[in-house]
Amino acid sequence: MPAFWALRGHFRDAELSLLCDVQPDAGIVVARDLVTQTGIFDRILTYPRATGLLRKFWSCSQLAFRLRHLRFDTLVYLAPIARSEPQIHRDRRFFRACGIRRFIGMDYVFRPPPRADGRPLPELPREVDLLLDRLRRSGIPVPPPGRARLDLALTEADEARLDALLADKAIDHSRPWVAVGPGSKMPAKRWPEDRYGAVVKRLIDRYSVWPVVFGGPEDHACAERLIASWGEGTNAAGWPIRAAAAALGRCRLYLGNDTGTMHLAASAGTRCVAVFSARDYPGRWYPYGAGHKVLRKRAPCEGCMLADCVDRKMECMRSIAVEDVSAACCEMLDETVRRDGL
Repeated sequence: MPAFWALRGHFRDAELSLLCDVQPDAGIVVARDLVTQTGIFDRILTYPRATGLLRKFWSCSQLAFRLRHLRFDTLVYLAPIARSEPQIHRDRRFFRACGIRRFIGMDYVFRPPPRADGRPLPELPREVDLLLDRLRRSGIPVPPPGRARLDLALTEADEARLDALLADKAIDHSRPWVAVGPGSKMPAKRWPEDRYGAVVKRLIDRYSVWPVVFGGPEDHACAERLIASWGEGTNAAGWPIRAAAAALGRCRLYLGNDTGTMHLAASAGTRCVAVFSARDYPGRWYPYGAGHKVLRKRAPCEGCMLADCVDRKMECMRSIAVEDVSAACCEMLDETVRRDGL
């Protein structure tokens, strides 16, 4: 989002189009879901993420035909830093074949230092700031690191949609809400469910918070189990993305894994207590902005990039104790009490 806002701020009178893939059966949030109602883009173009050589060829051919027909002047390249040099050259050739001649953000892509056996991985800048740096190197003004605009431009209609969802939910509006995000598409990113249960129970006993569990439809059963263990709470798993963002904005803090819900909470201005695995470089996907707390333990295998940790049984996640996460949450809520009261 920060790169999108920077582009709209710079190209105020241009017609901006977003090109992104869609994965209807994957159950994941894609860029289109986030920006449709923000007013940043004038048009959103999508293409299916195809599998198999023939399907990929057909998908690319159709996309190339559409892009040539629309006659774009410029491509702003915002692929993640994981994109390799051969992939970048491939993409440049493809878009040149589509008639595009000007490229922004393609000449420099940050490369993380290689992993050295026995040495801890260095902390990287946020992925958001790395993307903004590419725009800066192309002459586009961007905010300083950590200070970019992140919001989804939520409206009164989004708040009304949330109120309609809450109308038939058991929820206590008189108590401070705490967002809980126990899920992830990647098992290696999930802190054990029972530990979330234990931490939130302590917060209920100490601060009388009202837990609201967020996530995708696949997290609904987990949310039900947690709420049953607490004896109270609201299941918001599977809510529409903008209504979920509005609800996260009403929470005093977010407690959860490194997942899209965490970034959505940060975009809503809610401070995060985020539990991270060591599968990736530290820093890269930490919640954006100030005031967040990240719990991450180093492990000999850090940087593994595994989606599912079988051999070590999630050693890095299991080494994060309930007491440490609870203390981080209490510190954040105590700050809120001193500043605003509960």
